[in-house]
Amino acid sequence: MNNDRDLNPKTTDSRKDFSVVTEKTDGRGKHPNSRANLKEWEKGESGNPSGRPQKFVKLKKSLDRFGSKPIDKWDIGISSETNYKDEVLFQIWNKATKGSISHINILAELGCLDDED
Repeated sequence: MNNDRDLNPKTTDSRKDFSVVTEKTDGRGKHPNSRANLKEWEKGESGNPSGRPQKFVKLKKSLDRFGSKPIDKWDIGISSETNYKDEVLFQIWNKATKGSISHINILAELGCLDDED
C-alpha cells in the first residue's frame, strides 16, 4: 500500500522539490552590496586585532598572587585564610604541592607554573 511508504522514514523520495536543502544558492553573497565592506587579509594578518578572548584571566591572576606567597615549612594543610575565595586558592596550591595531578593540571593550563621572564 502507498500509505506504508509515507510512514516509513527510511524510504527515500525521488522528488527534488520537497526539501529546503535542495534550493539553489548559487548567487548567495555575490551581490556587490554584500561584498562592499569586505577586506582581504594579508597572509599572517588576523581579522581579530585583540586576539582570542582569554578565559579565567582573573583566576590566573589570583592563583599567581597566591602562588607567590612564601611557603610555611610547618604547613600541615590547614590554611589561615579568612574568606572562601582565598581558601579555594590555597587548596588548589596545597593539593598541587601534595601531588594531585588534577590540581597541577589546573595550574599548568592557566600558565601559573610557567617561568616569568
